Amino acid sequence: MRLQRDEWIDVFRELLPCDDWQDLIRLQVSQHLYPFEVKLLERPLKQNPNISDFSDWTVRSHFIMTNAAQLEQFLEHLVIEQQEMATEVEVTLIVQKQEQGIVRVTNDCVAMYGVAYEELDESGTEYENFFDAVLPHATFPVEVVFCGRDVLENHDSIHVMTLHDSNWQAVFEEHLLHLLNRKEVTTGKSSRSSKQTLEDFMSEFSLLMAYNFIVTRDATDRFGMLDHFCTNGKIAHFGKIDNVETSFK
Repeated sequence: MRLQRDEWIDVFRELLPCDDWQDLIRLQVSQHLYPFEVKLLERPLKQNPNISDFSDWTVRSHFIMTNAAQLEQFLEHLVIEQQEMATEVEVTLIVQKQEQGIVRVTNDCVAMYGVAYEELDESGTEYENFFDAVLPHATFPVEVVFCGRDVLENHDSIHVMTLHDSNWQAVFEEHLLHLLNRKEVTTGKSSRSSKQTLEDFMSEFSLLMAYNFIVTRDATDRFGMLDHFCTNGKIAHFGKIDNVETSFK
């Protein structure tokens, strides 16, 4: 797989089952040296849809942080509501160093700089390519978040599993094959055999379909992700990915 570095990625907060955006801030800053510039901005809800233009935002706070204790104290009481909960203002938190953005948190996503990507191979399914890229470098247990929102209803489309070894196929068969019985799943039912297979599942819930995604987080906070919108059909690695040049093949 071909590796690309130093890219931005937007991770929708709903992809994080515990909405652990603060953890992603800690992971991003841990790869750099202090000091950091931290800005907290807000504006009336839906005043201007162009998030890249902060000229009309109000600066709520602006700090130069010189150590981790200052950052922890700041994050301890900071609340940035998810988009559906925000009723009056939008909030954006920016952490940067020498005017280079490191991480940005909004009401709906976490944007991170320095993410590593891998292109999918032409052969094999996207699931196989994804786990072949992520698991050889992971420390178990690995949390896996799967969403099949392209097929399933929103309220029950996200499913969380734990891998204790590299046999992801067995875990998927145990935890996800039953989704093929959902009423929303209609394609191929007439021709499908009575014994449902992992191949049936991967065909029905292709990760290259618009609202399906998969995210992994290992025991050392190394993340992997494949999503039509956020990663454009590529495999993204972020979090603690030191020595990434030699870690991924």
